[in-house]
Amino acid sequence: MMLKNQRLLGFALVFLSSLGFSMAPTFSKRSYESGANTVGVLIVRFTVAAVLMLIIRQFSRGQRVWPQPRLMLQLFLLGAFGYSGAAFFYFTAIENMSSGVSIVIWYIYPVFVVLIGWALFKTKPKRQTIFSLVSAMIGVAITVGQPGNATTKGVILILLSSLSYTFYTLSGSRAFKKTDLYTGVTFVMAGAATAFWMYWLLAPPTTPVLFPQHMSGWLWIGALAIFATVLSTATLFAGLKILGPNTTSVVNTVEPVLNIAAGILFLNEVFSLQQGVGAVFVVGALIYLGVHETRSQPPAVLQ
Repeated sequence: MMLKNQRLLGFALVFLSSLGFSMAPTFSKRSYESGANTVGVLIVRFTVAAVLMLIIRQFSRGQRVWPQPRLMLQLFLLGAFGYSGAAFFYFTAIENMSSGVSIVIWYIYPVFVVLIGWALFKTKPKRQTIFSLVSAMIGVAITVGQPGNATTKGVILILLSSLSYTFYTLSGSRAFKKTDLYTGVTFVMAGAATAFWMYWLLAPPTTPVLFPQHMSGWLWIGALAIFATVLSTATLFAGLKILGPNTTSVVNTVEPVLNIAAGILFLNEVFSLQQGVGAVFVVGALIYLGVHETRSQPPAVLQ
């Protein structure tokens, strides 16, 4: 009974994490309405997130040791170039594009992960993986193919975000094995924050960094940093410890669905039947792949 309750807790934690991440476009678009732009929002988001993650790391249970300087630098650069790039491209795209369409296109990143992993690490994909990837690509094509759903610039930015996140994932999968997750994420957030601060200091006057002009805008960014970044990350890791990575990946497939629902409910976005069909192909592919991986691999226990 205790084990069953623990797994239910794990499912709830991962669901809450997905819910928090799915609200990120809503929080950011509300801050844009207050006069902020992408870099202004992300400077505040990652600065607050880095400070809060450091506090969580210090007061969380377990023995935490600072990594070696070389690993610190590696994690920092992952945030400065990988995670920050993915965030910049994505949040720039949704300034003028539906968040629901954007997230469906963005979830093409497993295709990039498999193809680049195949090219670099010679990890040949399984038949089930190829089937899932083809389904995801069909879903993206259906979603983008309807006139008026997305701009060419927006689609390119989303694909760049997805590609940046792919390199972050492939590089981070090795770096994170050498330290605990809270320490790793703290350095990644610090790296991302530093990248955007450097952009602000070095950017020419023709590309200004804009912050909210009203208190409501600052509150929306605060919500983005706290609820859609720090708490979502913390609950994801807590759930991951209970469920393991395979089951967690399956539960995480609810995120694009929640993202679409948030866009409709809070941003008055219109999601057409054709977009819905595309989303079914993408989410269905993720669920199929996640279930297959869960059945084919033993559950992992995270310490």
